[in-house]
Amino acid sequence: MRSKSDILLVGQTPPPYHGQAVVTGMLFDHDWGDLKVESLRMAYSDSIEAVGKFSIGKLWHLGCLILKTWWIALSRRPEVFYYLPASANTAPVIRDIIYLSAVRWCFSKTVFHYHAAGLPEYLDECILLRKLGRFVYACADVSVEICKSESSPGRSFQAHNTVIIPNGVDAISCDQTTREDDKLVVLFVGVLNEGKGLLDVIKSAEIMKKSRKNLVFHIVGSWVSQDFEREAKAMIKHAGLCDDFMFLGVLKGKHKWQAYAEADIFFFPSHYQSENFPMVLLEAMASGLPIISTNWRGIPQLVEGSDAAILCDVNAPTQYAEKLTILLDDGARRLDMGIAARAHYVSNFTRSKFTQSMHQMFSELLGR
Repeated sequence: MRSKSDILLVGQTPPPYHGQAVVTGMLFDHDWGDLKVESLRMAYSDSIEAVGKFSIGKLWHLGCLILKTWWIALSRRPEVFYYLPASANTAPVIRDIIYLSAVRWCFSKTVFHYHAAGLPEYLDECILLRKLGRFVYACADVSVEICKSESSPGRSFQAHNTVIIPNGVDAISCDQTTREDDKLVVLFVGVLNEGKGLLDVIKSAEIMKKSRKNLVFHIVGSWVSQDFEREAKAMIKHAGLCDDFMFLGVLKGKHKWQAYAEADIFFFPSHYQSENFPMVLLEAMASGLPIISTNWRGIPQLVEGSDAAILCDVNAPTQYAEKLTILLDDGARRLDMGIAARAHYVSNFTRSKFTQSMHQMFSELLGR
């Protein structure tokens, strides 16, 4: 007879590549030592464009996921159920209501790990889903949150214990390629949508184009839709910036880290609804890049005390252009900020620090 397990981890791992999936993949791959851990991969979406949208295939996958969870619960009898609640969108919340209602009773302890921001506020405003949503998320044994929030999910959903565990990343060291020109590179990495700030990147570039001829914007990520791609590229063409933007697509592994190594500044003007603790900022700091970003949700906490970032208002292209110009004209300041960024990453956001903190949380919950 197979031995009893301690924990069942349920979550999305890449693809698609986004912060929550990458972090969940770290937990799936972690060596848990004396803890016996099962993992069950959610695979609702295989592209960024499909995330958060309803389809018949997702409904079928939901049914299969419930059956697989029941099988693991009955055959391996894990004590702890670990799950990552939905973002603040209707289809994922309905999915959670169905799934959690069906499986949560099978486990004696529950850990919810909140990556996306805004779920409590969303349920407060959603009359039809409010009661059911608050029921399925209520009274977790542990609410893991990646930063402090005025609207803490743990507090809002009455978790027995709330712990703050920042995410971490594994950095790959890459050599900076020798450039054939004297152009400076501003890098943006993220889902290519309005909320992540891509249109503000374009507007900032337009403001700067007359005074900055030695500048190129490298854009890494997947388009959220073909319509948005057409809109953004039309803006670039209308502004006469076609030669100033390079769209590099989705980059993984060493290719992604090489893009960071070749940049001079990381620019991330996000105001994304579910933004909480952007992994791309951890990656930029790990790569020793100075950062220009926004005073939005968890971003100020992420860079607090680092001297690595300049934070601006959201939707403020004039501010972004001004700060970019200041940094582009001051190589010594860029170097100092980059050194500070790398030190802040090493002190706070490595993969080992994250996985060790999660391991300790599970061990304490299990009384080990």
